[in-house]
Amino acid sequence: MINGKEKLIVAIDTDEFDKAKNLIDTLEDSVDIFKVGLEQYVATRGKTIDYLHEKGKKIFLDLKFHDIPNTMQSAVRAAVRDRVWLMTIHVSDINGMKECAKAAKEEAEKLGIDKPIIVGVTVLTSLSNDDLKDIGCDLTTEELAVKRAKLAKEAGIDGIVCSAMEVSKIVDACGEDFVKVCPGIRPLNKEVGDQKRVVTPADAIRNGASYLVVGRPITKATNPKQAAIDIVKEIENA
Repeated sequence: MINGKEKLIVAIDTDEFDKAKNLIDTLEDSVDIFKVGLEQYVATRGKTIDYLHEKGKKIFLDLKFHDIPNTMQSAVRAAVRDRVWLMTIHVSDINGMKECAKAAKEEAEKLGIDKPIIVGVTVLTSLSNDDLKDIGCDLTTEELAVKRAKLAKEAGIDGIVCSAMEVSKIVDACGEDFVKVCPGIRPLNKEVGDQKRVVTPADAIRNGASYLVVGRPITKATNPKQAAIDIVKEIENA
């Protein structure tokens, strides 16, 4: 049987530390993994990471590093020193991704800790096929996601971030062991918001997702704890 708590990642969607702290406290018994994104990290100068460590939670640092290889590998080393469990980079040039994978391995060995999982962002779930055309890309979101996933695997990083709408194709192309982190997850009868490629938790798991990132359906719920429990159940019943 699937352990839903091991699959669910809750995104901390706030730029205030006190609100983040209250959310973590509220979900402490029902959620094991939290995502600290760009908004939260910059606003609190990383303070939330320290609090999550105090609570013994796994940390998904979602800063989507995208720069020249030297800068990216330095950022990866810093994230390893923060003892995060998972981090994101953008899928970019293959040598740059190789350098990130190497930097993470070396830094973790130096510190005597487990190497964090590194996943590459393929195509943001807020983008549609028309959005890609606007920036001069003739591929569909699915075609581009699969192409970038293959490149990420060749580079030696651990997995990718993709829409659960594309995840089954990526399983076919890269195998079941390649990590697939899927945002844009919306339980049945929940608002889509600014996401354009969304999938329910059960469908995402059935399609082959490794981890599901859920934000507003939990964080904006009247009862966040119950919302998280319901999603865990939906995952386990997939």
